[in-house]
Amino acid sequence: MKVAIEDIIIRDRIRMDEGELDALAKSIETIGLIQPIVISEKYELLSGYRRLHACKMLGWETIEVKIVTIGDDLVKRLDWEYHENQGRKDLTAEEQQSYLTKRADMLTPSAKGFWTKLKEFFLKIFSFFKRKNAASSDSSVDSEK
Repeated sequence: MKVAIEDIIIRDRIRMDEGELDALAKSIETIGLIQPIVISEKYELLSGYRRLHACKMLGWETIEVKIVTIGDDLVKRLDWEYHENQGRKDLTAEEQQSYLTKRADMLTPSAKGFWTKLKEFFLKIFSFFKRKNAASSDSSVDSEK
């Protein structure tokens, strides 16, 4: 469900430092918002503070949300923010490099991949003409009868 960003209420937050948002905004701009933000039935932000601000930076007027019912339970609201941030773990430098290497490999055609595709292409052509010749042979045998 989408909600107008201006309708989302941001109360006192435990996160003081929103950190660098340019990379997050670029990611969202490139592939979209992977996870919706979470708001209460009163449109109070529970999790997704950085995603919300990155989308604002991109000029979005609406954002995908998940609405959960918490009523007036202030502890539950606080727990949402805490657990959203506590459970995360950033990629290590090695994991980031692994991603970049795999992505580059996928984007760079290899000689082996080229020859495999070429072989498959010629096998399809050969198979097509083989079936066509077999069908022609069958029809000529029928006409000789």
